[in-house]
Amino acid sequence: MNIRKYLSAIFAVAVFASLAPGAQAAQAAQATGNFNVTVTLTSVCTMAAIGDLAFGTYTAVQGGALVATPTSATLTCSRGLAGVTANFDTAAPGSTAAAAAANAVGAGVVQGLQYTILATAGAPVAGTAATAGSIGTGDSRPYAITGNMPANQAGNPSQNASPQVRTLMVNY
Repeated sequence: MNIRKYLSAIFAVAVFASLAPGAQAAQAAQATGNFNVTVTLTSVCTMAAIGDLAFGTYTAVQGGALVATPTSATLTCSRGLAGVTANFDTAAPGSTAAAAAANAVGAGVVQGLQYTILATAGAPVAGTAATAGSIGTGDSRPYAITGNMPANQAGNPSQNASPQVRTLMVNY
């Protein structure tokens, strides 16, 4: 066989093999497409239960003011909220409240005894950011709630009975 016929035969076999089904090597392919991940976040704050603001025992016309045992309120809020304000309600008989501000200021009358209350905002404690491996946590916003009952009050046990429910409102 001459070399020319030999090469032609090898070429014909190679062409035939390349056309045979499954003769080509499998090739990996990839198609891609972009998409947006969206959400509309509604920011919220939740408040843990608040303990009682307890004045204890007041003796009529006592010579000194009575300071309540302080209590606290702790809020957990969406991270990074700005412009948070607080105020007290005015639903209790004889109660008053200043306009919403950084600290809540109010007053009231319970058993014929006037009192003042103050909720002082503490420094917010930043929560943690969410990552692909863990959820984030909200910011913590503490409030210290204090009260004072002036001296020399006569009182009236039938005027605005005790306990008197007051509400701390936090606005965001």
